[in-house]
Amino acid sequence: MTATTIGGRLTFYRPYLPLFGAILLSLLGAGASLAVLPFLVLDELDGSRIEVGAVIAALAVAAVIGRPIAGRIGDRHGYRTVMLAGAGLCALAGAGYLVAGNVPALLVVRLVHGAGEGAVYTAGAAWLVALAPVERRGRIVGLYGIHMWLGLTLGALLGTVLFRAADGYPPVWIFAVVTAALGAALVATRPRPEQAPAAGRAGLLPRSAVAPGIALTLAGFGYAGLAAFAALHLADRGVANGIAAFNAFGFTYVGVRLFVGGLPDRLGARRVALWSALVEAVGLLLVAVATNLWVAILGGLVVGAGLSLLFPALALLVINRTDPAHQGAALGAFTSFWDLGLVVGSPLAGLVASAAGYPAVFWVTLLAALASATLSALTPPTPTPPTPPPAATPPAPPPR
Repeated sequence: MTATTIGGRLTFYRPYLPLFGAILLSLLGAGASLAVLPFLVLDELDGSRIEVGAVIAALAVAAVIGRPIAGRIGDRHGYRTVMLAGAGLCALAGAGYLVAGNVPALLVVRLVHGAGEGAVYTAGAAWLVALAPVERRGRIVGLYGIHMWLGLTLGALLGTVLFRAADGYPPVWIFAVVTAALGAALVATRPRPEQAPAAGRAGLLPRSAVAPGIALTLAGFGYAGLAAFAALHLADRGVANGIAAFNAFGFTYVGVRLFVGGLPDRLGARRVALWSALVEAVGLLLVAVATNLWVAILGGLVVGAGLSLLFPALALLVINRTDPAHQGAALGAFTSFWDLGLVVGSPLAGLVASAAGYPAVFWVTLLAALASATLSALTPPTPTPPTPPPAATPPAPPPR
């Protein structure tokens, strides 16, 4: 690869970097809160384990409801405005954690945080779709998702470090305020994008998002089951350190999207979504039958590889079937299906484990992944995607 090619690639990605940075910074606080909130509820607020679950889940519930609303507002009033507002809500939530003195107040703060996180992600994703050339939309949305993932992961790590170093919670919440404010500052550096004028109103659940969204929810059950029960499943079979199977998921989830994240654009969103769900199913099969740690780790790696491209492939199906004036509403609704998969998938996996044992969790989620693949296979061929306004299109990517 020549220096000219590398420079061309950097030039191509430059318009997107502030938005990538904004989602990462805004999500650092959300990740940090996940690391320390259980201790805050139990040790400082005298809450119960049920209240811990409610506090953690409140963010996802707010995001499920808030994403479609944020998308609709962004379509009508501008993605930049909504993204700035979302980052502001994330900063406000960070300040709210500092003063929340009981569980009900903490629940309100979590709802604000979830609404902010949902607004930042949805408006940013729609903004990137408006900027990106048609042939690179899947790649750009996939990279945006990686920065969201990194924000949550690094935030949890940094939140833990800050909490232990200071032996207290205030530095964690100040960190959440500062990082969200920096995210807002990055958004403010970008000019308002040119958007197609909103003709009429999009529903909270646009038709273009329904089938891909259901496929995403079904696939999300596998992630929820792996996160909640991989370690317990392996421990029940006498295998220690089973959490490594879940940790392995992250390596291929990020790596596959980084190195072959353009496959949905090149091979077709429907085809990649189908094969990604089948790959996830193979990984869940390996975890279900694993009798040693190495097979379970391989299963986690395969699940990560499948889910890595499934999200951008299904998102591309939604994008290509949605009028440009309603991209925000469609992407907001679609992304909510992922949150729904986690909110429903974890307790569902718990019920299955209680009724039929830990291996049954992975057999049931395997069937859900196969159902996801079937939905993708039955999706009609993708129509020619609408082209964004020429003025919003950055320079063409360099040749590969």
